Amino acid sequence: RAANSSCQYDEAELTLQRICKRARCLQDKLPAYFLLVTIFLAQGHPNQAYATCSSILTQLGESVPETVTTETVGDMIPETLRMYSEVYGDDWLGQKMEDTTLSNIIKFYSAMASAAYFCKPSHMVAYFVCKMVQMSLQKGVCQYTPLALMQ
Repeated sequence: RAANSSCQYDEAELTLQRICKRARCLQDKLPAYFLLVTIFLAQGHPNQAYATCSSILTQLGESVPETVTTETVGDMIPETLRMYSEVYGDDWLGQKMEDTTLSNIIKFYSAMASAAYFCKPSHMVAYFVCKMVQMSLQKGVCQYTPLALMQ
């Protein structure tokens, strides 16, 4: 983190890649991968950030499409709004997401949406935001839910 905060991105990237190689399980690697994605975005490398997020999400069990159609996103938006209207007023914000894997999935979807903004068609951003919001509506609120709702 020190190399990243002092804008020594190359050094930070090498250190994080070493951490990722030496860590034994994916859960131990996730903080390093997320910081690596943050560095890629800060350096203006959204394609690398996007690819890293896609790889991590796949390892976490998510199916990340290469592309989605505008029709798919056009169907997801009203579905997400419908889901929201069903839980609104049901103390939904008081339901904490207990599964840390789901919280990490939302975190990486958030970073992927940011990367997609710079390197993918705009409807891809909407797709990832809908995915995050739908997961939060179904499974509860985590620390990344407010960002999903604001994106």
